[in-house]
Amino acid sequence: MKKAMSNVDVAAVAEELREKLVGGFVGKAYQLAPDRVVISFQSPGQGKLDLLIEAGRRIHLTEKPREAPKMPPQFPTMLRSRLTGGRVAEVRQHGFDRVAEIEIERGDDSYVLIAEIFPKGNVLLLDDYGRIVLPLRPLAFRDRRLLAGEKYQYREAQLDPRTVSRNDLAFLLAASESDLVRTLVRGLNMGGTYAEEVCLRAGLEKTTPAHSLSGEEIDRVHRALGEIFGLVQIEPHFVLDHGNLVDVVPAPLEVYGDLERRDFESFSRALDEYFSSEEEMGPKPKTSLERRREMQERSIREFRDKERKFAALGEKIYERYGEVDSILSAISGALDKGYTYSEILAKIKTSGLPIADKILSLDYQGELCLRLDEAPGEAGVEGDSGGAELELNANLTVPQNAQRYYDRAKEQAKKREGAEKALEETIRIIGRRAAPEKIKTRKVTRRRKPRWYERFRWFESSDGFLVIGGRDASGNEEIYSKYLEKRDLALHTDVPGAPLTVVKTMGEEVPESTLREAAEFAVSYSSIWKAGLFEGDCYLVNAEQVTKTPEPGEFIKKGAFVIRGERRYYRDVPVGIAIGIAEDRLIGGPVSATKPRADPVVEIEPGELSPEDLAKRIYRTFAEREEDRRHLKAVASIDRIVSFLPPGGSRVKG
Repeated sequence: MKKAMSNVDVAAVAEELREKLVGGFVGKAYQLAPDRVVISFQSPGQGKLDLLIEAGRRIHLTEKPREAPKMPPQFPTMLRSRLTGGRVAEVRQHGFDRVAEIEIERGDDSYVLIAEIFPKGNVLLLDDYGRIVLPLRPLAFRDRRLLAGEKYQYREAQLDPRTVSRNDLAFLLAASESDLVRTLVRGLNMGGTYAEEVCLRAGLEKTTPAHSLSGEEIDRVHRALGEIFGLVQIEPHFVLDHGNLVDVVPAPLEVYGDLERRDFESFSRALDEYFSSEEEMGPKPKTSLERRREMQERSIREFRDKERKFAALGEKIYERYGEVDSILSAISGALDKGYTYSEILAKIKTSGLPIADKILSLDYQGELCLRLDEAPGEAGVEGDSGGAELELNANLTVPQNAQRYYDRAKEQAKKREGAEKALEETIRIIGRRAAPEKIKTRKVTRRRKPRWYERFRWFESSDGFLVIGGRDASGNEEIYSKYLEKRDLALHTDVPGAPLTVVKTMGEEVPESTLREAAEFAVSYSSIWKAGLFEGDCYLVNAEQVTKTPEPGEFIKKGAFVIRGERRYYRDVPVGIAIGIAEDRLIGGPVSATKPRADPVVEIEPGELSPEDLAKRIYRTFAEREEDRRHLKAVASIDRIVSFLPPGGSRVKG
């Protein structure tokens, strides 16, 4: 079942809303959840209608009952003050993107209500100059700032499958290095189901290399696009497989030709039923131990799958030793002649040689992605449909590249073994609690002596390494002077207002997975989060590179440092943390390090709530799952939760 509306769905529902809402008037607005808004309209032909908008997921009329809070939040209050009584002038889709726009006029003012249905989407009100009056969620990305007063920026436009010319389509296909179905998805902004529908109607295999299509085949693809995306006949319906709900679509698709269907009088009615049924089919409430057991079992399966995959890729390198060695040698030879990696990649891609199709990418550090087609009689890597994509480093030999995969397989095996031990303990506790008790006793929470690192920001990586960071300038100074050892690693950001993040190595080699988690930690607890950004950059250095000794004539303020030597950068690191309860203490940090160990647990992302307000919400969430309130208060008080939250506004994710 799909989790959100497609571009085609948005196009169909925008047309339906135009017919029902244009000429009508806006009523009250309600916010039912952090991402969900309902606005009432007085339709010229159908009376009172309720429009539901869920950011990043759906927009349609709804007939489901709503339970709105007695005190409306800021966003619906603003909508009421600006839009109530206004007339709907237009409803449209922006290009072929998952963006719906409702144009509203009230007196001399005009507004546009924007509903973004793509991932990390938002709901915003714009004034007649295109400035944001207020967003449902204030967010800032590297290239878009969704904040009050900012000029609203649409996402970069792509080719529209409804209007793409035959020449533009031919150029897109000829320039592609992928198969037909993937090229249609990426180049024409459509979902996988519709890309497969185009292939089916054009009579072409979806795995056909896009650049290999003949002129006649391109004509067939172009005709198929016109048939599918014309949306002349709307026939909203569910797609069912032996009674099980598969999809909801505005018009028939041949890919679903053998399945059952259930028709609806309107697409909004179908969407309303579809998403409501999906919510109703959600899992029944489980105890915290049952949830923990399921999470641990899932983690074990994932670790085992990755372990097998990485080991198989290491074997694949040896199986194709000669082929891999020749490619690495060719790159090494070009480097010796003075070419840069970017120049080498450009020459390879324009050479017309077979190697051009095999090298998918090559970055400035020599990291390359290599596609090897499956040799005759050769077994493919588990999970791959023929051939394999290998991540190699041009600076390493064939055995060294293979060893990288074997090391990654060992990391996954170590994680799996740890998860298996934790699962055994969980099963033991479940069995003990299921046994009849002769005497019912109250759980006693003993006061635990805080560890030395708990006065800082900290987490334990998924590989078992302690990572610490300063809460402020004084904390950074103390970590530098007392706890930064020569064998440790340090991370920081180029922007001010970040913790000095230290990975305590204990003299052991630190896996890449721990370094990635430490990078997420460094970025998430920096001013990048406070600015509302969802990603940022940081760098990694050895402990000896961190110093408080300034250059002559310079001054270093408290909490600041000088970094000497080369830095290894981590670019576009996503921000985000998880906070949860693990046995007798509260833990927090990167999601991958925290979530498998804690239950209950919540994920946090940049948002609109202050640390204190969010901590209260998290405490209430924990209270719904923890039976012993006295134990909860001792382990996860509101003040302790606040201590794990990043600076600035935040919200619970999802």
